Amino acid sequence: MIATSARRARARLSAAEGPPPKHSQSARIAAFGAAGLAALALTAGPKPAIALIAAATGFLVYQRAHAGGSARRHRATQLPPALETLATSLRTGASLPTALQEAGATVDPPLGTELTAVARAAAHGRPVTDALDEWSAQHDDPGTRLAATALVLATVVGSTPAHAVDSVAATLRERLDLTAERRALGTQARASALVLALAPVAFATLLIMGDTPAAHFLLGSPAGWTCLVIGIAFDAAGAWWMSRLTRGAQP
Repeated sequence: MIATSARRARARLSAAEGPPPKHSQSARIAAFGAAGLAALALTAGPKPAIALIAAATGFLVYQRAHAGGSARRHRATQLPPALETLATSLRTGASLPTALQEAGATVDPPLGTELTAVARAAAHGRPVTDALDEWSAQHDDPGTRLAATALVLATVVGSTPAHAVDSVAATLRERLDLTAERRALGTQARASALVLALAPVAFATLLIMGDTPAAHFLLGSPAGWTCLVIGIAFDAAGAWWMSRLTRGAQP
């Protein structure tokens, strides 16, 4: 009994301590980066520091966009197996909130957490249709809308919900297969778009670091700064547009 209490106390202490918050880690990384840029500017001059800032900014923007797309694709791939688990629970006679709870327990975050939250809201007395509508509104993607609509209609009309959920899962699997095929066919187009977006940045970086007359014009005159800002804006707009063209429809 005492050993069990001690283990529980250690577990609570570990959970309370936990890993450092993400915002503190980001602040620490930003502080180290600022110190490094200041040291680079003092030793090598402002031009290499400006070039490094431009390169780091481009990399961070690309990484943020890529991370967001990966998270959406991962969540989309979680929907079909979660709906199949939900349909299996409904066939055994479980209610919809119970089936949502069981499906959420078998799926990793983020989708598992979402389904568990919907089931918890329904268990606390909230109408399951309202909880599903809120879930669909919070995650406004075609797969979530289709799944929530099928569950709401099955609940309101009183039809067999398991068959509707299975049909939605099969439809989402077909969409995912088509999306994966489109992404595979568009790999070369995305690579070309990335080269076209990064080529002006790389060329401008070489000009600035090479201490050329063009670098003096870009960084030493109002007209140069105007040209630099307009060029960066057009390059960012072109990169965004090419990304939209090569990304295709979301699953």
